[in-house]
Amino acid sequence: MNKILLLFFVILKTNVSVSQQVPSDSGSIQYVGNRTITFIDSSRNNRSISSLVYYPATSEGSNAPVLSGNKYPLISFGHGFTLNPNLYVALYRHLASWGYIVIAPSTETGFSPNHLNFAKDLVFVLKDMKRKGRTSGDLFFGVADSVNTGVFGHSMGGGCSFLAGSLDSTLKAVSSLAAANTNPSSISAASLVKCPVQLLSGQRDSIASYSSQQIPHYNNSFPFKHIGNIKGGNHSQFHLIPGLDDLVDNAATITRAEQQRLTRRYLTSFFNLFLKNDSGSKKFLYGDIAQSDTGIIMQYKNFQLTALIQGFYNEVNNTMISDTVKIYLKNTSPPFQIIDSSKSVLNNSGYGTFDFLNADGGAYYYIHFSHRNSLETWSKAGGELFSLSNFVYDFTTNSSKAFGSNMIQKGSEYCIYNGDINSDGITDLTDLTGIYNDVVELETGYLKTDINGDNTIDLSDLIIVFNNVSNFITRIVP
Repeated sequence: MNKILLLFFVILKTNVSVSQQVPSDSGSIQYVGNRTITFIDSSRNNRSISSLVYYPATSEGSNAPVLSGNKYPLISFGHGFTLNPNLYVALYRHLASWGYIVIAPSTETGFSPNHLNFAKDLVFVLKDMKRKGRTSGDLFFGVADSVNTGVFGHSMGGGCSFLAGSLDSTLKAVSSLAAANTNPSSISAASLVKCPVQLLSGQRDSIASYSSQQIPHYNNSFPFKHIGNIKGGNHSQFHLIPGLDDLVDNAATITRAEQQRLTRRYLTSFFNLFLKNDSGSKKFLYGDIAQSDTGIIMQYKNFQLTALIQGFYNEVNNTMISDTVKIYLKNTSPPFQIIDSSKSVLNNSGYGTFDFLNADGGAYYYIHFSHRNSLETWSKAGGELFSLSNFVYDFTTNSSKAFGSNMIQKGSEYCIYNGDINSDGITDLTDLTGIYNDVVELETGYLKTDINGDNTIDLSDLIIVFNNVSNFITRIVP
């Protein structure tokens, strides 16, 4: 009997340990309260910002007491053009059940909205809620998180979320649902946002389409960045209750409930990862579970690299011929196992963005640079700390950024040696011979023997490698 009971408890414990809370489902907080609060911005002529506020509560409903005992990250929300913030209540309530305070200003709802003012509203309500969290006697005293804040919005509000991100450097996450470009341009503002960003869209959106609106925002953003195009979704189904945009939008081929489910899943995962540092949310956002999701077309970038290639870089005009490179992340201890790899293009400035699926935040990795005719080059000794929100490495600033300081200086920049056309870790007679043969044959095109990237194999390629051979340039690795 005792053995049977022991087996029962082992099975029960196992089932509990493998269960997981799916971010599209309600969170662990049972009750959500709501109230209307008017925030006053004295810096803008006492601008009145009436807002819906949803929060964890001790009971359900309007003006319910706030659930104390924890600090809740703050998120402001921007509504769509002419749309009432009440259309999105389902999203506010969902996030509140996951332990967030959501603030939705009801300003700029008319037909001539001021986008910049709306973005400033999104920033101000977060700032003032932080103040409330520090003010003894206030309803939100001790529960409003003054560190972890984010913003999201739909359509116009999505674009204004990028504007808000460019105005407030303390934000830790910016998300958008079918972001529409604003005036001033939210696409331009995306390049000023330094925190993680997310763009969710519907495949059949005829108002702020994936190609004309979402991709430009995405391309202008810095990693971490995440974009998801919901298959069969449209613009208007990002709010649960139909609105004016339903009248002009393409019809969706999935239900509103399904688009809402996918929105909750990716939106909540994004905020959980970057406002709560919940590493378990990575699998839902872009990890193994997200990779197998057939309901969405998804991509992401989580690493920024700057590197210049010796022969491809022109120090006179400070530009490099763009080319494809591959980056490996490796363990910092022997046998330096490959953890992940990613291939991308370095632009004319030597800048590129990459995606690593298996890298863990808080772990140290060596960065191994690989290119069709460059010398294998690793990052400096000890490895680099991988940050899920902002992982950046620049080989160009100092020779010490490469293991063994194994780079060449051209002008003020440091460059990866190239000319190792057979990838054996050394520039030698074998490489010279291969290049010489192609020079004799008048070869052209995208070849390993093209050391300066001009698609012509000639004496200039030969000279670069001859100098490296003369200087006994070989790879230096841990």
